[in-house]
Amino acid sequence: MTLKIETVPGEHRDGDPKLPPETSQNLLQILTDNIKEYAILTLDTNGRVTTWPPAAERLKGYRKDEIIGKHFSVFYTKEDFESGKCDQELDIATREGRFEDEGWRVRKDGTRFWANVVITALRDAKGTLRGFGKITRDLTAKKQVEEMLRQQNRDVLEMATVPVVQVWEGILLVPLIGTLDSARTQQLMERLLHRLTETTSQVALLDITGVPTIDTQTAQHLIETIKAVRYIGAEVVLTGVRPAIAQTLVHLGVDLSSATTRASLASGLRVALKLLSLHVSAAEPSGRMEVQ
Repeated sequence: MTLKIETVPGEHRDGDPKLPPETSQNLLQILTDNIKEYAILTLDTNGRVTTWPPAAERLKGYRKDEIIGKHFSVFYTKEDFESGKCDQELDIATREGRFEDEGWRVRKDGTRFWANVVITALRDAKGTLRGFGKITRDLTAKKQVEEMLRQQNRDVLEMATVPVVQVWEGILLVPLIGTLDSARTQQLMERLLHRLTETTSQVALLDITGVPTIDTQTAQHLIETIKAVRYIGAEVVLTGVRPAIAQTLVHLGVDLSSATTRASLASGLRVALKLLSLHVSAAEPSGRMEVQ
């Protein structure tokens, strides 16, 4: 945006850079009318709209004759209005001189946009409150990008947290590393069931070699996962059950007797191949191992 200002004879005298008050007011009005990123308007002491520049109309959809005199609560969601948020904002601005917030606001057509809002108390030379200045900036695009990045981070974290790998046709491997809390075990169940259905696999190798400890709640989640897998017609082979883990399960009174368990992933893989009626043999003459 380019503003062209022509010098009027008589406005500058003897190098005085000051502009007459009416000219300064005109410049402020031009700025308010032409700025696109912000809607700058004023409210009276009760929160009713007193000025409405073109930028506010573009952002919120109301014409000037529709909004002048209306309470600024029309820009807020029903939830915010009912919670008294509008009055709280004016109270804070009156008491502290300024209020700033980010949140959802509502256009005339009912659509929402994410906005940064600054409300400033306007006082005269005697300190009397004359109204409020309100600046609104539409940050919807910025919030959408941030939310997209957060979702991507969640997706990456989920994939890294609960990887499900197809190691052979009909066999899935879930190598778990670190502490198993409720959130991770829930992700485990959801991703494993999805991948079993997607790949039509019959066996899932659930390897807990990298899990340092198991508590009662975690063990219960594992049992529920095994049951869920069986409900869709597949089997689970729990591997990495070290002596320390076995002792803990016994101490906790957790019964995993209904599940197939093995101490190592290698032995668990042999069980999985057997369940699929496959076996490992040496191919002559190279001696390379093959699955048949």
